Amino acid sequence: MRHIYSILMLISLLFVGTACEDDYRDMVFFTGEAPIYQVGTCGNIFSSANLYLNKPEGIIVGVDGGDGNYSIVNGDDAIVTAAFVKSESGYQRIQIIPKAEGETGITVRDGSGSSALLRVKVDECLKLVWSKVKDGIVVPGATEEQQKNIADAFTDFFTVKVGGRYEMIPDNESEMLEKGTLRVHPDNSTIAPFIGRYERVPVVEDEKERLGLLFEYNGEKHLYTFNGPDLTRTSVMEYMDFWENVTEICLVEVPAGCKVYHVERLKPYDESGE
Repeated sequence: MRHIYSILMLISLLFVGTACEDDYRDMVFFTGEAPIYQVGTCGNIFSSANLYLNKPEGIIVGVDGGDGNYSIVNGDDAIVTAAFVKSESGYQRIQIIPKAEGETGITVRDGSGSSALLRVKVDECLKLVWSKVKDGIVVPGATEEQQKNIADAFTDFFTVKVGGRYEMIPDNESEMLEKGTLRVHPDNSTIAPFIGRYERVPVVEDEKERLGLLFEYNGEKHLYTFNGPDLTRTSVMEYMDFWENVTEICLVEVPAGCKVYHVERLKPYDESGE
């Protein structure tokens, strides 16, 4: 009978141990003082991070979950390095330092075999990159023949062709669109880009003030307004149409009362080229 009690006790302990192991939270990465798990609250748990070579100090992230016996497996030390730093607020911290442009993953494992993967992408710097996918001439109020004649006059007129792109590097990262350095690639070649400036400015047209962007490069000035989503919503934007009033530089006669617009359709640039 004593043996039976001993066996039952061992089985009971086994179930308790298994239950305790199952009680471990899934391992996660977080920012800030502590992870936020509450539903409906602005969370700070993430699984991917962007780092920039002009921010060589990198980032410090927290780790929660698992059994706390953590180890790091770095995907590529040539792109980033990752190491434990001093714990804060009862949570282990990892400092991730960017080394070269590219993408890799950092895996943190615990003593039970659980793990979490943080995907890391390293870029040169924080920037908005727009690829030109379409352009054209629009003359509201003109006949089809008049619009065609005006469009023909602008053939090969503009520096940036379809396939070219604009890189906007802000002076202040908290104000991405306020002003900054502009790098202009006229086409999809590897030729060095033009270096210029961009600035957010008000544009007054037909006695109405609108948001605009002034691009200056290669001795040119281009003042754009926008047709479509609010420019500040870049993270969810499928495309943006840049409208430039070119009536004053039109090389042919413009119908009375009409204005000529050069319209560039831009999309967030995909580095894969798609």
